[in-house]
Amino acid sequence: MLTVHEGEKAALDRHIYQDHWLSSGDSTSSLPVPANTAEFIRTIGVGLAMFAVAWGSLSLIKHAGRVTPLWPANAVVLLCLLRSEARLWPGFLLSSLVGNWAADALAGDSLATAMELSLCNTLEIVVGACGLRHWVGRRIDLTRGRDLVIFGAVAGFIAPLLSATLATTWLGLPMGMALLRYFLTWLLADALGVVILIPALLALTSEAIRTLWAPGAVKRNILSLGVLAAVVAGVSAQSSYPLLFTILPGLLLVTFQMELAGAALGVLVTAAISVGFTLAGLGPTSVLHASPTVQIVALQIFLAVSVFAILPVAAALARARQLKTTLAASLEAAEAARAESIEAQRWARMAEQVAGVGYFRIATAGESTWSDEVYRIHGLDRENGPPLQASLDAVHPDDIGRITEGLRAARKEGHPFAGQYRVRRADGAWRTVSSRTVSEKDASGRVTAVIGTLLDITVYKQIEAAALESEARYRLLADKSSDIISRSDMQGLHTYVSPASLALLGYRPEELIGEDSAGFIHPDDCARTLEIFQRQVAERREHAVEPVRYRFRHKNGEWVWLEVHATLIMDAAGEPVEFIGVARDVTRAKAAEAELLAAREAAEAATLAKGEFLANMSHEIRTPLTSIMGFSSLLKEVDALPENARHYVQRISTAGQSLLSVVNDILDFSKLEAGQVELDPHAFDPAAFIHETAQLLAVQAANKGLDWRTEIDGALPDLIVADSARLRQVLLNLLGNAVKFTDKGAVLVRIGYEAAGRLKVSVIDTGVGIPAERRDRLFQRFSQVDGSVSRIHGGTGLGLAICKSLVELMGGEIGVQSEEGRGSTFWFTIEAPVARAAEVEPLDHVAAAGEAEESHPAHILIVDDLAVNRELVRAMLTPFGHSFEEAGNGAEAVRAALRRGFDLILMDLQMPGMDGFEAARMIRATAVLNRTTPIIALSANVLPAHVVASHAAGMDDHLGKPIVPAALAAKVALWAGATHQPAAFQEAVEAG
Repeated sequence: MLTVHEGEKAALDRHIYQDHWLSSGDSTSSLPVPANTAEFIRTIGVGLAMFAVAWGSLSLIKHAGRVTPLWPANAVVLLCLLRSEARLWPGFLLSSLVGNWAADALAGDSLATAMELSLCNTLEIVVGACGLRHWVGRRIDLTRGRDLVIFGAVAGFIAPLLSATLATTWLGLPMGMALLRYFLTWLLADALGVVILIPALLALTSEAIRTLWAPGAVKRNILSLGVLAAVVAGVSAQSSYPLLFTILPGLLLVTFQMELAGAALGVLVTAAISVGFTLAGLGPTSVLHASPTVQIVALQIFLAVSVFAILPVAAALARARQLKTTLAASLEAAEAARAESIEAQRWARMAEQVAGVGYFRIATAGESTWSDEVYRIHGLDRENGPPLQASLDAVHPDDIGRITEGLRAARKEGHPFAGQYRVRRADGAWRTVSSRTVSEKDASGRVTAVIGTLLDITVYKQIEAAALESEARYRLLADKSSDIISRSDMQGLHTYVSPASLALLGYRPEELIGEDSAGFIHPDDCARTLEIFQRQVAERREHAVEPVRYRFRHKNGEWVWLEVHATLIMDAAGEPVEFIGVARDVTRAKAAEAELLAAREAAEAATLAKGEFLANMSHEIRTPLTSIMGFSSLLKEVDALPENARHYVQRISTAGQSLLSVVNDILDFSKLEAGQVELDPHAFDPAAFIHETAQLLAVQAANKGLDWRTEIDGALPDLIVADSARLRQVLLNLLGNAVKFTDKGAVLVRIGYEAAGRLKVSVIDTGVGIPAERRDRLFQRFSQVDGSVSRIHGGTGLGLAICKSLVELMGGEIGVQSEEGRGSTFWFTIEAPVARAAEVEPLDHVAAAGEAEESHPAHILIVDDLAVNRELVRAMLTPFGHSFEEAGNGAEAVRAALRRGFDLILMDLQMPGMDGFEAARMIRATAVLNRTTPIIALSANVLPAHVVASHAAGMDDHLGKPIVPAALAAKVALWAGATHQPAAFQEAVEAG
């Protein structure tokens, strides 16, 4: 293969296709397209790799300004074909041809010339591959002389000669030295590349490579290759002395060390290093004072000679090792066979003794022969010869007649005899034996001897008797069992049914044997039951995952529930042969299950009714409280109110707050019992939290003249992670109790932080204290220390129960120390890990916006079925300059929304006729003027389900009743004139 600088013709390189990518087989196909996607990718890979290697080689040679004498590409593609199925060849050849043509064209050849040279290389590869596959076969072994000669002739000479001839002919070079030089360069480059690379790469099989990495040999092999590489590098790095011959001992060293794989790796290492130095202008070949082409060719000739020198050595070493291994294995096998023969003879004698089998021969002339085992069975010695008459006298009297008649018939008439009888040994023990005889006859048909065997079956008879006894015992158990025991074949036919079937099902066993069990199963249960049994058979499971329950038709026509434990019996080959089932009547259990299910449904209905009752109770109490607390709060703001009237209003407001607290306690406890409370942990400052929370009740404490203090016990983190809302709820409850039950003295709130990441809060008072005998009533629902009618302090008795549930939900515990008349200390701990400043969540965007927004006059639609509630809302919002329209139900609200636009809609949820949910949906769907107007649910329905449902109906926010004037004003300031934002509200709802 050659290339020509500046207008002369160029040639193709090919990619080394990895052996593990290629499949095996001899199938052929005329189609060049791979059989599947993986083969297609491999085929494309051959072409791309061919293009890359060819273009790189041609670029290097063109830069050097000389004809290339080094061309390993054809060898690589040829190896690819030899290691792949013939059906893949067309695709590989076509892909490599395209890659060759593209590389030649890119290197400077015309498109026509590039195609001509590419076809020459492709033809060379085809001839080499087809010739080797035809004369050598699929498995080529170059360590065999015949394969090596054919390889050298076909791939190393004929195929390169053919391609060189065609290439120089197509190039159209004039006759002379140039033509001869190109011809020889092409021929030698292709031939040497094949004879150097193919043997080395063929030797590197996966098995050979694995031996290189065998334990104990890795370091030695790496050292050998390192020594070789150092020698080659040393020889190739100098240009003064022709020291190529010194490389051969290194190759032989690696070959003796690693055999074929070492020889292959040694050749590849030598070729890579020496060729690299030679291309750089160094190496022993430079002493030839010839052109680089001649130097490269000379180096390749040396490499080819080295391959053919060390390859036979490696093969001989491998064969010697194999022969040694085979010889050792043969010697070991021969010794094992001899030992096995000796052992077999010993086992034969032992088997005769263990099995109790002996043989005898009784000639008609009177003499007889016994084996050792016959002597042993009779308990006699060999000293006096076979005592035939003594053996007959030892036969049991009940059996002697039958045995004598059998021997007579065998000796006189030649009839065979087979039977069992009892013999008495010389030591007096009785043995049971089995005997079989044949008669030996002469040419005239006269019996000359009786030959027989004698088998001691005493043990077998004992086992048989024990088996019969066991069968009788287990049959007794089956017959007396209250459960039905049955056996069924693989077609479902009963082969055995225990007598319990009569009591449980009304059928005698014989009425069920031979019948298909599926015919007795309830139609609604049949398919499911059969599927369970079929799955058990398919999965070869001995026992079912769980018992099968189905209804079985009683003989009187009623249906009986059976629970069946089925066992699948399999033969020695693992094939199922029958089912053994144990069935019991579970009709009463099924009835109990039905009653239990009904009771559970009733309990669920009661729970649902309880939830509905609580929701209705909350709504009905909050509705009048809205007016009571709302108008009382407005009334307190009247400046001209007399002092006694102001006092009365304060009493009304306080009573309303107490009633609202009761309702909230009941709802909170209900949610805790139902597991509907979810925590919202976030980072906050615990010290600021305690001070702010304590200030909420500071006024009440001051009104009673109590000393009100907060105290931080030890180091407290700047930030902790916990649910501050639930923590405040617990703390306010404990503080409220402390104020309630303390008439004089002080209330102290102490907060500390434990090393385990827990926050501890204590509320200490100097109040009435708790009697020791009544402390066990604390933290129980609906329980108070003083539950009498005349008790001084009121309450629902749920506060501490709620505190306990919330604290435990936050991973903590709560307790109390108290002394009657001297005060109490209520404490609790919660899990509160330290937080970083970066973990502090920003304020909710709705709340932040509400603080930032100033109230501007807005036109508001108030929707409520109670006029007093509408009046209250107007009174609360009128000072801010808002204007209003009112609607008494959902239908009126929709009509108003269709008539004109509003800045905000305040919507009650529970109204007669069209409720608030439906009204909101209608406004969003039909009222163009108010489709994006914010809607705030203003309702006594405050449960989480109501809040979520209001958002789903298209509302933007929710404000519960009773209405707090400041909260209402903040909501209106936030939403009036804004745009409908369902996503923002949804996030707020999900966050709790």
